[in-house]
Formats: sequence, C-alpha cells, structure tokens
Amino acid sequence: VESIQTYQCDKCNHEFSVKIDYSNKDLLVRPSKCPSNDCQSDKFKTINLEKNLKNVMRDYQEIKVQEKLDVFSAGTIPKSIVVILENDLVDCCKPGDDVTINAIVVRRWGRLLNDMRCDIDLILFANYVKVNNEEQTQINITKEKEKMFSDFWQKYEKRPLTGRNIILSSYCPQLYGMYIVKLAVCLVLTGGVSRNDSSGTRVRGESHLLLVGDPGTGKSQFLKYANKIIPKSVLTTGGIWHLEAGALVLADGGICCVDEFNCMKEQEKMSMLEAMEQQSISVA
Repeated sequence: VESIQTYQCDKCNHEFSVKIDYSNKDLLVRPSKCPSNDCQSDKFKTINLEKNLKNVMRDYQEIKVQEKLDVFSAGTIPKSIVVILENDLVDCCKPGDDVTINAIVVRRWGRLLNDMRCDIDLILFANYVKVNNEEQTQINITKEKEKMFSDFWQKYEKRPLTGRNIILSSYCPQLYGMYIVKLAVCLVLTGGVSRNDSSGTRVRGESHLLLVGDPGTGKSQFLKYANKIIPKSVLTTGGIWHLEAGALVLADGGICCVDEFNCMKEQEKMSMLEAMEQQSISVA
C-alpha cells in the first residue's frame, strides 16, 4: 500500500506529506488546506516521487486473530480482532497457526453517514509476531515417565492385551467397556507415518474415524474427551455452529471433531474430501 502521499500547493509551491491514517480505514486523507501559515490555499496537486518509491510503498496485510479454543467450554464462541502487519511481518504466519503478538491498540472509525451514529472498532498494530506451533508439538517426557512406561509393559510382557485394555479403560473413563471403539479412537489420536509410494504420490499416515450409533450411546462423549486431551483440536457441530476461520483450518496439525456429521449439507461434506484425503485445502 501507499503509506505516504506528497502534495504541492498550486499557490505557494509548498510541498508537504500526508501519512496513512489507520484510524480511518487506512486511507490517505486529502488535506483541506495548505499547512503553510501564509497561504491557506485549498488547491494542490499530487507529486509522484519515483526515486523514493521504496519509502512510500510498503507491504501491508490484515489478519484476524481468534482466541484459543481450548480455554473455552463447548458452545462458547471465541472473540476475534483484526491485526495489521507491515513490512517484514507480512506473511509471517498462516491460517491455523498459534501466534503470540505484541501490538499497539488502535481505534478504527466506521463510515460516516448523515443522521447515523458512527461505529468504532479496536484493532491491533503489530510490531512483533511469534509462531508457537513447534512449541505446542513438543512433549516433555521425563526419565520418570519413561521408567513408568517401561515398567508397565515389563509387567504385562506376557499379557500385552491385558495391558492394552488397562490403557483403554483410562480413556473416557465415564463410559464403561466399549474397548473396540476406544481402541479405534486412540489409534486415530496416535496417528501414523506418511510416506511416498513408487510413483511419488504422498500417502497420508493419519486415519479418519466415523462413529455411528443410536442417540445416547456416548458418541459425543468420545469427541469431547478427544478434544480435551489433544493440545490442538477443534470441536464443532455440523449444520449448527459455524466457525468464521474454518474448523479444518484452525485444527491444522491437530484433530477436528465434528459432532452431528449427518446434519451437514451435502456440499459441505464434498468440500471436506480434499482435506481428508490430501490433508490440504485449495482456495479457488
């Protein structure tokens, strides 16, 4: 965007610059009169400074940051705010990233209309952005935990299925039994390893799971518990709640739990096929 506009007065030839106004929809507001004390003319022309083009033009981007979903209970809609990025901060993050931002709070006025109250919004002018995705994926495994894990499987070395069932019973303990369903959910949460076949096509290592059953059999409980124990996860309901940034985008690198999947429209189900198979989302 053009951050500075230079004008020259037609009467006194005085040159002056006007900077972009972030509080007024990022506009370059044309001055009403010449700032020179001896002139006060209202006629001036724009000067094109091609030599100082790098100083006049700067990279500009607006992003919308949403509160972290894991600190809210189910059904709570998180708030969001617009953040302005300039120069080297542009394209420093992508949708779905977990970021820490240091910024200055700036007010932005709405459009002025006759006989109507003007709206005002708060935005952030960022001066530092840090992406925390790698920090979230790191798991601190102490030597005590390693020894506990090793001792557990040494105890059930000759009875591995018994040890497996003990681990499965700790998942969603409010639901008794259902070891097959719990095993399937745990395998999805654990994930696999992606690979490339002989033709060079990437084969995903993560699997998907569809839970089907009568009402009241605990399907939603499994989803809520998975959303609770995974560091980066999104729990949404098909056909009712709508996340502005997109549930699949916010769950990038984690897990997306969709309740009442049968309530989704057929077009919405088709749009999820690419994300489920290729683990990517194309923007037309």
